[in-house]
Amino acid sequence: MKVGRRAWFVIKALVSAGLILLLYSRLDWTDIASKLRDADPRWLGVAFALMVLNTFVSAAKWRLFLAADGLRASVGSLWASYITASFFNLFLPSTIGGDAYRIADVGSRTGEHSRVAASILADRITGFLALSVYGFAASLLARPLVVEWKWWFYLPSSLAILALAGLTAALCSERLFDFCVRMVPGRKLREKIAEIAGKIVGAMRGYMGKGRVLSAAMLLSFLFQFELLLAVWAITKAIGLSIPLPAFFLFLPIKTFLEMIPVSVFGLGLRDLGYTIFMAAMGCGDGATACAALISAAEVLLTVVYSSIGGVVFLSRRSSAKA
Repeated sequence: MKVGRRAWFVIKALVSAGLILLLYSRLDWTDIASKLRDADPRWLGVAFALMVLNTFVSAAKWRLFLAADGLRASVGSLWASYITASFFNLFLPSTIGGDAYRIADVGSRTGEHSRVAASILADRITGFLALSVYGFAASLLARPLVVEWKWWFYLPSSLAILALAGLTAALCSERLFDFCVRMVPGRKLREKIAEIAGKIVGAMRGYMGKGRVLSAAMLLSFLFQFELLLAVWAITKAIGLSIPLPAFFLFLPIKTFLEMIPVSVFGLGLRDLGYTIFMAAMGCGDGATACAALISAAEVLLTVVYSSIGGVVFLSRRSSAKA
């Protein structure tokens, strides 16, 4: 790791620590730990099962895009790549850092790193679109459930939809693509980026012309996001909170978009800020921070346990490769 990257990682770790300290410095962590120990294992089991199922849903959707571009891979191998990427996400500075592993893993087996990158980009875009649609619809329909409504609750999902529309337009425009490439300094670097980006953009344009693939991918994306919402809802049930399920369609997108900002490690601090906003809006008052800490801690613990399976898978695959 270069000194600059190491320093940037330290900065992000400090951001996470600073946010957690700012939010939770006055909490009684003995009480939080006691409530976590008393969490209902049945609901935690439901949340864990949904995490397992969601990884298979993600692998199935990824396989659709790869197959549409002529690349073959089994759902099982893609599941292994996904869960291993989740393991690496525990240590990388944002929730999408594991995508680099997915590109390297499947790209090394297919010899098509650029096209694999395109499939992952399409995977991400469809997932973000489904999440944004849920959030936008909930901002219009779920307002009666929210005790402390803020005008900006409309913004995250609305801006995400606009950004995705702009990205789609950019992918469809040869002129805009050529303009962006010309902005890259240095002839050799510009030519290299043009070659790689050209393959990615070409593959993305190919997906846009395949209606059945996109329709199936969007259905899987909506299923994935719904199961993700259910998993967090199950966590709140496990720790004794009673929050209407429709409210999660509004606030989970906000929390997820916060986690994606690459200024923290594993989304720590930003995730907690999202849940604090959620609990305050739902009328928890002075107890909003404690409720947010409970949800966030339970989610992180479950995610760490599940993602650790990826570490086992990674070591197993390395051992098999050496044998």
